[in-house]
Amino acid sequence: MTADPLFDRLARALAGRYTLARELGRGGMATVYLGTDVKLGRRVAIKLLAPATRAYLGSDRFQREVLLAAQLSHPHIVPLFEADEADGLLFYVMEYVEGESLRHRLVRHGPLPVEDAVRIAAEVGDALQYAHENGVIHRDVKPENILLSRGHALVTDFGIAKLMEERGSAEGPALTGAGIAVGTAAYMSPEQASGDKRIDPRSDVYALAAVLYEMLAGEPPFTGPSAQAIAARVINDLPRPIRTVRPGLPVRLERAIASGLAKSPADRQRSARAFVDALAVPARGFRPSARQVRWIATACGAAILGWIAWRASRVHTPPGMVLVPAGRYPVGGGGTPSRESTAVQLDAFFIDSAEVNVAAYRRYLDSTRTVSPWAQVPPDQWPVTGVLWSEAVAYCAWRQRGGRLPTEDEWEVAARGPKGLQYPWGDRWEPGRANANSLRDGFAPAGASSLGRSWVGAVDLIGNAWEWTATAAPDARGQPGHVIKGGAFDTPPDNATAQYRAVFPDRRGWLGHTGFRCARGR
Repeated sequence: MTADPLFDRLARALAGRYTLARELGRGGMATVYLGTDVKLGRRVAIKLLAPATRAYLGSDRFQREVLLAAQLSHPHIVPLFEADEADGLLFYVMEYVEGESLRHRLVRHGPLPVEDAVRIAAEVGDALQYAHENGVIHRDVKPENILLSRGHALVTDFGIAKLMEERGSAEGPALTGAGIAVGTAAYMSPEQASGDKRIDPRSDVYALAAVLYEMLAGEPPFTGPSAQAIAARVINDLPRPIRTVRPGLPVRLERAIASGLAKSPADRQRSARAFVDALAVPARGFRPSARQVRWIATACGAAILGWIAWRASRVHTPPGMVLVPAGRYPVGGGGTPSRESTAVQLDAFFIDSAEVNVAAYRRYLDSTRTVSPWAQVPPDQWPVTGVLWSEAVAYCAWRQRGGRLPTEDEWEVAARGPKGLQYPWGDRWEPGRANANSLRDGFAPAGASSLGRSWVGAVDLIGNAWEWTATAAPDARGQPGHVIKGGAFDTPPDNATAQYRAVFPDRRGWLGHTGFRCARGR
């Protein structure tokens, strides 16, 4: 019998579903236990919230908020399996990650090598960018919530921080002492520390910059004897420049961190991706020797020098992808559930020129030893279908660094362009342009026809197979799912417009006509 009464109580409440082995960690608001899923035989981490939390959270709301985060599927986010109540205890179940937290690493080793710190920050930033694109803000990015396993970083505890913040707001000022730990306050953005409820992704950018600061300096930007003291410094003081603590640090890192720690959200990088990009080593320009310069000037003059400069600045497009330039584009205006027409500002990005085909997906299955989704393998050149949204996300991340599904806005812009066309070729349906409206009895080889090519050169955006996007949304009944676009070979023209949308759950039985294509930032 363990000396922990909550362990015994939870073990009894979960009997038949999970067995509990031991405590993994404990904080002010929750305790994490190692357990085993009885039915699936897999090890899991079970996070038990302090019993008092049920009174102000409520079981239904707790499950709703946490399961919203459970829709996230990304290589650097710890998967959430379940959120529930048992014997009056609120808990959620996550994948058990072998390794250690970033906090443990910092305690054992102190400041990290620059390369390791930047790599961890980049992986966390990639996870945050994906979450932000799906409408989820973490709100509690800190070393305790970053796990290190097999050389990679994984972010955990999406979803619960919002509930804790709202609890604090209901009880009074955000930092009255109960529930807000000193460790949490050290990474809060100024707007969070001041109790501002208008939190956006730039608050996570601040926290990520604070975590990177600590990885390099050995302590967070602001310390103090209490949460209130730290919060006051976060709001009012400027952090000590990182290079005074870590001499020799590249200037680009100092500038990126200083920008990320700006007091005003408007002065920070506008997204987690922009923060990560600011950390990257700048590409070395072309530097001809003096002899080369004299030869070039004599032989060809300024024209060739201009050509060299143009070539050095040219963007390299990954194989099989097309570039969608940055700009302001019209989106929306149709679908079930529908969304209003609007205009969005997008950064430049790459998107696959055609749907991912069966042959490409089989290479992924063979490489990762992932179980095949098919009872019988389809023809290699068909678009891969029957793939869960989470499996499509995993494939894109495996195929290339930064690989992901396109957001709904990105997919739509790749199809409609700056004019906001109904179809890639214009505003009227033209038979034969796409494998839709039962033109064929089934799928066509992915990318085989260019008649429906979009303004950036992507094909099969309309017809052949519906395509997953990264965008999470509730369906017409309010059930969670993700947006699919473009229609399939049997979709009528009215439902195969570029702005039409549908929402599907991650259920394989529904996905016989649904495939995907990948995207990545520029």
